[in-house]
Amino acid sequence: MKQQSFKQVKLYIMRHGEAMPSQALQGDAIRPLSPYGEQEVVMNAQWLQQCLAEQGVEKLDWLLVSPYVRARQTAAILTQQVKAAEQLDCADITPEGNAQQFADWLFVQLQRRGHGTHHVALVSHMPFVSYLVAELDARMEPILFPTAGIAELTLNADAMQGTFERMAVAEPA
Repeated sequence: MKQQSFKQVKLYIMRHGEAMPSQALQGDAIRPLSPYGEQEVVMNAQWLQQCLAEQGVEKLDWLLVSPYVRARQTAAILTQQVKAAEQLDCADITPEGNAQQFADWLFVQLQRRGHGTHHVALVSHMPFVSYLVAELDARMEPILFPTAGIAELTLNADAMQGTFERMAVAEPA
């Protein structure tokens, strides 16, 4: 009888930093970060870098990023502090993304990637990030994410379930 392995993965779900307000003729997907949003991301990226360092981790194994401008800018600032071995633009993690379908896809990908993937982050939007936390940890209701906030979860990829650990929020002075 084959013994089941337990694949544990740390997942860091980050909401993009504060964005510029929508303009009447400007689409949501092209809204850039505000200067304050850039500062928020720098501070939270520093928190994540320290969090990983305390675990003896130098870089993320995988970074998933929404294709929206503000998420891509957030990821660019994040990777100045925290390197990622692999980065993937993911159209399924936009504000309208389906958290249940994405969670299923993520668990399958983690199982396929094997035991070399232990630290994963994604940069996305409300309300998707809120619904994703609730989808991954059945004990959780959807939570409000502050801009640039990072939710830390521990995933059991074999059991296809997660545990919410904490929300990190560092705000500029």
